[in-house]
Amino acid sequence: MFNSDAIAYIPLFGTVILGSVLFVFMGIIKARKTAKVSYLSFLALSILIGGSFYTACHPGITHFVLIILLACAVMIPYVIMLAFGKPKQEPHLEAIPEVKAPEVIVEDVKPEEVSLIEKGRAFVTLASDSFGNKEGLQTVLDCINKTCIDITRADGGAVLMVDDFEDSITVKSFMGNFPPPYKLPDGLPHKELRVSTSFKFANFPLRDNIFGEVASSGKSELINSPLEDSRIFQNGPEAFLKLGSLIFIPIRLRGKGIVIGLLALSRDNGKEGFTQQEYDWALTLAGFAESALKTVISFSEYNEKNDISKESKVAESLQNILLPKKLPLLKGISFGSYTSHTEGVCADCFDVIPVKADRTSFLLLDVAGKGTNSFLVMSMIRAMIRLLINTPQGAGTILSLANREICGETNFEHFSSAALINFNPVTKQVQVSTAGTTPVLLYSATKQTIEKKSVIMEPIGVEKTTTYKDIQFTVSTGDIIITYTDGLVEALNSTGKQYSLDRLSNLVKTNSKLPGKDLANLVKTDIKKFIGSEVLHDDQTLLVVKIQ
Repeated sequence: MFNSDAIAYIPLFGTVILGSVLFVFMGIIKARKTAKVSYLSFLALSILIGGSFYTACHPGITHFVLIILLACAVMIPYVIMLAFGKPKQEPHLEAIPEVKAPEVIVEDVKPEEVSLIEKGRAFVTLASDSFGNKEGLQTVLDCINKTCIDITRADGGAVLMVDDFEDSITVKSFMGNFPPPYKLPDGLPHKELRVSTSFKFANFPLRDNIFGEVASSGKSELINSPLEDSRIFQNGPEAFLKLGSLIFIPIRLRGKGIVIGLLALSRDNGKEGFTQQEYDWALTLAGFAESALKTVISFSEYNEKNDISKESKVAESLQNILLPKKLPLLKGISFGSYTSHTEGVCADCFDVIPVKADRTSFLLLDVAGKGTNSFLVMSMIRAMIRLLINTPQGAGTILSLANREICGETNFEHFSSAALINFNPVTKQVQVSTAGTTPVLLYSATKQTIEKKSVIMEPIGVEKTTTYKDIQFTVSTGDIIITYTDGLVEALNSTGKQYSLDRLSNLVKTNSKLPGKDLANLVKTDIKKFIGSEVLHDDQTLLVVKIQ
């Protein structure tokens, strides 16, 4: 049939030509990766082209029909799989809350390689898995750094964290090749390993350098011409120090807007700079990083607070053991005290030591810090003074000797204010020595005035050679000696107003006829009335010694 009519060959050869053109274009699409093309499509098209050519050379309708059926048989399973398979979830960056959604136009990169949603989820998952791991924060920072380097095709990256207490920003994660955009320290050899090691452990002020200034401003930067930016410093002529394209993105504490860190990315000099698309990808990933870091930081703060709370309860129970439980009859005086411990502090302690007939000693300690370390220092000082108080030494000498021992014994910094009062009930002589800022006040029943008798000295535990002074004076019947820790007068009410020394002094003057115990209880009641439901932030201790 085909031999008798030459025009019948035209569709067959036309199919061969058009099929070949289609095959070539599909090959170009596959090579350039502008779309996904299945290998089954190539196979089915090859069968159709080959079959059409074979039929033209060997006429027969059966041959052609069989070829068409074979091509369809190859494609049908693939089409069924696509029709009834699980729908593919494409990233929808606009659905990310509070994160700028860049328009992702992927060129030369497979879409699945830039699934920012999945990368961001990995940050959060890793943050959750880091609970209870001492290296959890470091692991998350390294993951953020590596992911951002990979996605933006950077040559190096760094994540820095802000230290508010030190007013600085410190490198916490460093990877790859990142020429320093800041002036290298004088004397540092321009060797690649030395420079990168120096950068890895660098600490910068929040000014006069690109890291600090971007963190302070809170504004992201894409810099493709670093030599034109006055904030960036170009070091030496060495090739590895030459700057290329840079990205700087502040990392905020989500929900508070506070900058807690900085993401920095670098591309080598001589390469094409970062594109706007890559910059937008980095911004999106930084948004996910903020959520992950908030999770890690919040848990760390909770864990730390929980540990401190447990430690403080132990310290408080031990501290209560040190407080005098039952005092003997104190000759010539009426004594009162008030103490209130704040959770997480436990830094105050007092002691009453009847030494002999002509000496009764009163000790007040206020140790800096909190928890068991404070308790340890407190108990050491108390034990030393209890031993020394039985010697003929004066109050100043006793504090000086205790200070010398504390400075030589402890390997951690914990300081203490102190007031040591020696009272002779026979002569009514008082000897006072103080360390730090702990005050000793004297209410004169005759003058009806309150006078400060103490002087400010260095706290115990600061300098081994410190010598504390003795202050001596005589008291009369009705006079009142008062000493307290600063948590008492600095207690705040709901308006932020302090209890104050003036309020304490007026209360003492107005109620000076009361015994020492009643006067201390009155101060306790007045403070509770003043602060109301507000939480105390420091321990409070008051000693009242009224002369009979």
